[in-house]
Amino acid sequence: MNTNPASREAAECSRTQVRQAWAVHVFTTLGIVACMLALRDVLTGRPERAIIWLLVTLLIDGVDGPIARALEVERRVPRIDGFMLDLIIDYVACVVVPAAFMWEFKVVPQNNFGVAVLCVMVFTSAIWFARKDMMTDDFWFRGFPAAWNIVAPLLFLMDARTSVGAVLTLVLSVLSLTNMPFPHIARARYLRPFTAVGATVWIGGIVAGTFAYPGHPHYVRILLHLGSAYFVALSGIRALHDYRAKRAVPEAG
Repeated sequence: MNTNPASREAAECSRTQVRQAWAVHVFTTLGIVACMLALRDVLTGRPERAIIWLLVTLLIDGVDGPIARALEVERRVPRIDGFMLDLIIDYVACVVVPAAFMWEFKVVPQNNFGVAVLCVMVFTSAIWFARKDMMTDDFWFRGFPAAWNIVAPLLFLMDARTSVGAVLTLVLSVLSLTNMPFPHIARARYLRPFTAVGATVWIGGIVAGTFAYPGHPHYVRILLHLGSAYFVALSGIRALHDYRAKRAVPEAG
């Protein structure tokens, strides 16, 4: 007799429901295939194709969660931990492939200092991915969420100096160990309408810059600067909001 509640619930699902749940897991796992293709293009010196595959991983990561929740995938296929699967793929997509990208395409200096910068990046990102408090109830990340799959293409398309890339990488790496708020670009509730516009401008700039490569059109830089400025300002506004909210709460006793 099966006494596992999760297994009993799964047994109550129809075959169609179970197939749908497995299809979602397969869709999620396609993200690691896209990572492999991105890494191949990094190693063969094709940055524009690598960025496209990184954007594919971003798209998969953005839509698989809502679909999984709608189809109750966790209940229908309890043997697979969707959250763990997502974390594994995200670390490769958001950290490992971007680290190779940043080295190969000279986003950071190609010397021992550059290697050290990338070591700090992958180290702090691993710590961030292991945080149990990585996200608030209103979908804000605590600390920089190791979104190097956006930062790496951004710096590359802006043709940033390697010194700038190294300094920014170190700063964001340190911030991943703090509680500095960073929004989930699709789910953060605070100032959500503005964030949707900012994300569209930001991602749109990356897409436009990718297809314009090897050129670096001025309008692409404008879009990337506007998108970056918005998210920096938004994080600062939220941090100030949280600080004031804490001060407004009367001390116990």
